[in-house]
This record gives sequence, C-alpha cells and structure tokens, in this order.
Amino acid sequence: MPSIRAPASKKTATLLVAVKCRPLTEAERRRNRNIIQVIDDKNVVVLDPDLSKDYLDRIQNRTKEKRYCFDHVFGHACTNSDVYKGVRSTIAGVIQGLNATVFAYGSTGSGKTYTMVGTQNDPGLMVLSLNTIFELIKNDRSSDNFEVSCSYLEVYNEVIYDLLEKSSGHLELREDPEHGIVVAGLRSIKVQSADRILELLNLGNSRRKTESTEANATSSRSHAVLEINVKRKQKNQNRNQILRGKLALVDLAGSERASETNSGGQKLRDGANINRSLLALANCINALGKHQKKGLAYVPYRNSKLTRILKDGLSGNSQTVMIATISPADDQYHHTVNTLKYADRAKEIKTHVHKNIGIIDLHVADYQKMIDNLQVEVCRLRKELAEKESHVNVQSVEKNSDGEISWLNTLSQETSENVQERINLQKALFELEETNLRNRTELQHLDDAIIKDKDDAIALVLKSRRQLILDNIRDNEETGTVYRKVLESPLLVCFHIFVAPMNEY
Repeated sequence: MPSIRAPASKKTATLLVAVKCRPLTEAERRRNRNIIQVIDDKNVVVLDPDLSKDYLDRIQNRTKEKRYCFDHVFGHACTNSDVYKGVRSTIAGVIQGLNATVFAYGSTGSGKTYTMVGTQNDPGLMVLSLNTIFELIKNDRSSDNFEVSCSYLEVYNEVIYDLLEKSSGHLELREDPEHGIVVAGLRSIKVQSADRILELLNLGNSRRKTESTEANATSSRSHAVLEINVKRKQKNQNRNQILRGKLALVDLAGSERASETNSGGQKLRDGANINRSLLALANCINALGKHQKKGLAYVPYRNSKLTRILKDGLSGNSQTVMIATISPADDQYHHTVNTLKYADRAKEIKTHVHKNIGIIDLHVADYQKMIDNLQVEVCRLRKELAEKESHVNVQSVEKNSDGEISWLNTLSQETSENVQERINLQKALFELEETNLRNRTELQHLDDAIIKDKDDAIALVLKSRRQLILDNIRDNEETGTVYRKVLESPLLVCFHIFVAPMNEY
C-alpha cells in the first residue's frame, strides 16, 4: 500500500566527537614513550615528543604541546564497552525512526577496526550496537511490528563491493529523490537476531581487503560500511504509521605514509587511494566547519565515493558520532595531531535530525477493509447457496432442477466474479495513488531546479516537463474518482473493469 511521508519537525544536532587512545604495544614500549595525557573525560593533552626543550621553550610557546577538548575522551585503560556507553543513546533512537551514523577516524594502526569490530573478550561498537537494537525491540511493550535488514559494503580503490556476495561485481552509487544516496544492486538481508547479523559481519570481514605493512600487521585496505535498517509499523485507531530508522557503522581505512610502511607496487597504490579518499573526507569536514562559522561554503562530497556515502551522516538527517582513534607513541605525533585537528573541526558540524515517518492514510486502510469484507461476503453467500441446494425437495429438483439450480449457479458465479473485479479495481486504485506520489516527488524536485537554474533554455525544458507531470497527476486523479464511484456501488451490480494506464514519467 502506498505510504505518504508525514511532515516531521527537524532538530539541529551537533556531531558528537569522542577520542579513544589505545595503549602502547610491547614493541612500542621498548622504543617509544607515551605522549598522550588524558586530563579528564573531556580533555586530552599531546606532549611535545622532543625532550630536549626546557621550561623557557614551553613558556615562550616554542613547544609542540597541544590541548584539546571533546565530548568524550577515553584513555588506554578504557574498553570498547566504556566507549559505547557514551554513544548508546544515539543508537537507541534507530528503533524510533531516527538515523544514526558512527564512524572511526584515525591513522593506520591507531585502533579503528578494534574499536568498531573488537574481539570476543572486548566486542566493538558494531557488535554492541546490534545487541542494543534487538534488546530494545525485544523489550518493546507496544504492539508494533519490527522488521530488521542489513547490508555490508566496502570501498576499495574507489570501487564499491558487496561484502555479503561471494563474487561481487562493481556497484554504482545512485541518488534517489526519496532515500538520498543509495548503492544500486547492494544486497539487503532480513534478519531476526543479532547473532545472525554477527554471522554476516564475520562473513563480510573475511572477504574484506587487508594487508600486512610495517606500520600495521593487519591493515585495512578498504572502507567498510555496515548498514542496519529498522522498519517499525505502528498501529492506532486513525492511521497506520511506519517509522524507518537507519544505523550506519563505518570502519575507515587508516591514513599512512609510504616512508613508514615501506610499501611498493599494489600496496603503494592502495595507500595512495586510501589517503585520497580520507583527504576528501577531511576537506568535507573543513568545509562544513567553515559553513557553521562563516556561512555558506562549498562541500566537495563528489570528490570521493566515501564522502558521498557519508553525506547524510555529515550534514543530512542523522545523529552522528565520530570516534577519533589515536596512538600514544611519540613517533606517531604528527598523525595524532592531524587526527585531533580534524576531530576538533568536526565539533562545529551540525546535522538536521527528524524522524522518517510514513503514513498510510485512513481511506487507504478503509479500502483494505472493504476487500476483506467482500471476501467474507462471498464466502457467506456460497455457504447459503450450498445450504439451499441441500434442502431442495427431491420432487422440486426433478421438476425445476434445470431452472433453479442453473439460476443459483449463475448467481454464485456472478457474485464471485463481482468480488474479484472489485479486488482488481482496488489494487489498480492503490497503484494509481502510489504513482501520483512519485509524480509529486519529482514535481517538487523540478520546482527546486527551476528556481536554481538561470539558463532560460534549460528552464524551458524543465517547465515543459513540469506541465506534463501536472497533466498526468490530474488524469490519474480523475481515473481514481471513477474507480471510487464504482467501488461504492452495490455488491451484486456486475461490471467489467477496464483499467486505464497510469501516467508516470
């Protein structure tokens, strides 16, 4: 049945930015010192890696020491569960029809994949988020129906692959007028439990591109996006309401320097493409930060497929969390400061959050009830006819069987055909309304394009197209009016339906 998007109030939300510092590894302890000081749960200090500078250098601002303040700061002793507590409220909104995005940002080896995926003893944000969604659904006291589906993709060398398909081909991005940026051909699987999604997550991770470099033994060579869609059907006396929530969990590949990884050949090309897409993301963060401070600024989303996928999370309809992962090793000072610099700018980014609400209007629900009532009516009539036939006097049957039974059979057949025709007519009416909904969506986009486009020739073409769609909407509405009048006629008035073609362009 066609769903009509209900007006929803928009709320401005600021990107929630958290910083997570991993502990030093055994190898790093032998050759590096810790340059990260977590002051409290919101403040972090990056110490100058050069120990030769004295007190005078520091007070004269000749030090590289940096101080930052964020929504949350987690030290090396914190677990993924500690990090998740700070973002859980964002995840919980998904079953209420809100969109949420969580992505980890940082250099290679800083702990992004560990934070998002985790281990069996310390599960990551992806695992914890899935458990939360199904726990909230299980504990929901309403009579609402929930439907959960998931998809998993990776962006490798600016090519999109489906991680849930064994031999996935290249997938393309499309811009849908209603759903925004979508990946054409991406497989979406309906799931009934968190364990099923974890199976798919493990399957997808086994197909993800990873390599060993001198900077990281298991370096992710692609950006991975796990998307969870929750469809919630609400019911009340006046209307059926559908809420659609979406959770995007993003594990980015890490930036790296070729001089540190000593990569060559394909690894070097992979690293260059990773850095290019992360630079595009950094440019988007910079532009969005300037947009909030100084007004309008061009945001280069189209410079990378990664930024196009993250567009909603960065400036659209989404509650977004950025987890900046950093290394405490002194030889990672420049990577750490760069990560914190972009995270600090991301604090200025604002998104516009509203519920994704679809409404099935009352009259459409009435049509469905009408179909159900007609089907009950025909069953009742068939039962009465059967009872009447069983009580017919044998002598009367002998005398009048050719006339009466023939009439009963004809009446039964006509009643059945009448009901079937009404059902077909009702289906055609649903399709007409759904078509007009799509036509009106395109009409709105055309109106926006006509206002923005200054080229007279293009504007003329757009106006011509607009008029054509208006005519089609009017024709469909007239046809729909005829269908409704027929549906209001008595049950046993027989008619034949000639469904007019629907006008959709």
